[in-house]
Amino acid sequence: MYISSIKIENYRTFKDVIFLFDSQMNIIVGDNNIGKTNFLNLLKVITSGDKFHYNDFRDLHKAICIFIELSMEDFSLPNTLKIQWEQYPTDVEPTLYDAKTKETIPLSYIHNLFYIDFSLENLVKNIQEDRNFNRIHQAFKQYLSSGEHARVHVQNWLLTIGEETRLPIDSNKAAQEVLDRIYGRNRQEELPVLQLMMAVGCQLIGELFSRKQHKNSLFEETLVEDKEGYKVLPLMVSIDDPEMHLHPYLQRAVLEFLKSILNNEEPFFVELIKSILQIDGLNGQLFVVTHSTDALIDDYRQIIRLHWDSEHHVQAACGAGFKFDGEIEKHLIMHFPEVKEAMYAKCALIVEGETEYGSFPYFAKTLGFNFDYYGICLINARGEHSISKISHLLSSFHIPTVCFYDRDVMEEHDDTSFYTEYICYEMDIVKTCIEQRKQNLLLDVIQQVEANSTHISSSLIKKACQKLCIPKSQYNPRKLENISPRAEKQLCFYYFAWLYGHKGVIIGRSLGLHLGKHEIPTSFKNVILQAISKSIHV
Repeated sequence: MYISSIKIENYRTFKDVIFLFDSQMNIIVGDNNIGKTNFLNLLKVITSGDKFHYNDFRDLHKAICIFIELSMEDFSLPNTLKIQWEQYPTDVEPTLYDAKTKETIPLSYIHNLFYIDFSLENLVKNIQEDRNFNRIHQAFKQYLSSGEHARVHVQNWLLTIGEETRLPIDSNKAAQEVLDRIYGRNRQEELPVLQLMMAVGCQLIGELFSRKQHKNSLFEETLVEDKEGYKVLPLMVSIDDPEMHLHPYLQRAVLEFLKSILNNEEPFFVELIKSILQIDGLNGQLFVVTHSTDALIDDYRQIIRLHWDSEHHVQAACGAGFKFDGEIEKHLIMHFPEVKEAMYAKCALIVEGETEYGSFPYFAKTLGFNFDYYGICLINARGEHSISKISHLLSSFHIPTVCFYDRDVMEEHDDTSFYTEYICYEMDIVKTCIEQRKQNLLLDVIQQVEANSTHISSSLIKKACQKLCIPKSQYNPRKLENISPRAEKQLCFYYFAWLYGHKGVIIGRSLGLHLGKHEIPTSFKNVILQAISKSIHV
């Protein structure tokens, strides 16, 4: 069982917003102060049976209404359950309805949504608190008291983090030894990655064990049976700003590890959960709020991007609701690592290749603009066929996009598409410089990038002629320095041949650093200015 969708009305920054969720993991991104943490607070309120306060109401004359859809497709229950939560500012407590029949149902029903607000802050220091230490200690003590097999199981598990030990037979002492091995004996030092991951898992186990001990009847009520008769605990876990407490590798490691525990993919924790909670496993759903690209997994379907609509109301673009055909979806998943940064951008500028990618930030600075200042994300699509697909994905997330193509692939595109003036990027550069008799700038670039490489070989000529669809017999190998400054056609061809045969981010950067405002092709200026304009008017 998991939350498949929530519609929120009149809550804080949310006037009328629909969220669609992935069954396992959901990462919520968006501008500062747009409502990402508001969503986690809402989850906490509705699952605790608490009520909203006056400052939670966007409009004090209206109710906060929340429509929750629970997917039950893996369980011996109807496919979906729809619940409506309603509370007016003057209500003593909220009212819960069956969204289909409109009949009221007890608030305790919502407790089937078992929720943990999980903090990564000072994990090691927090364990020093008696409450946190005791519940984890008690959980391990109970497990270790179940027999020799448990002791061996824990010893083997400790070996995976490089801790070789023989645990005492006494379960109390053995539990103490386990915690010392995981958290360190003085619990003051930074933990290695594997130990920190285990510490996170133990914190979760301790929280679940504590809730079962103190609210046993409620805990039992939250359990459901799947179609195979296994008793599982539906569970939601939220994490706010993992980047505040973890470096990039740890963010990904900890989130993936938590996700695997919640989905019964970590054998040791599966066994531990079965023993101390007397259930067959978890049915977990993870919610993460982050401002960091490092926390984003490489699957757009698990990302929710909050954005402002044209009326300045918050809306949610949910990857779980996107529908692409199989080939496009495969392509997008492969390219998603390169476009994650765009989730936080005001505008994405998508270019075909490395040379454009290397030069455009410098061209923008020469024109007086810094992409970072304007929230512009430059994306290398690695080929013109990828541009439209990436643009479609970003547009689905309501990220403004501008696309830049070579003219030789020009076809019907929308108004976000821009093209080089001539056949391709390199020809625009060459024509603009040669027409202004600035071939010396190009020569400086070439000599800086690759000294003593001004000879245009027959292979470079062949490649250039194929691109331009002209016979290669018209041109012979020669050095750039030996071409007459008045032979404009010759200059254009040979400089084009060199640039076209030496693509890459290094040559792009050198061009960006050498060309002045007047040498930047007009087509480049136009697309950069369009991206700036879109970022300003988001």
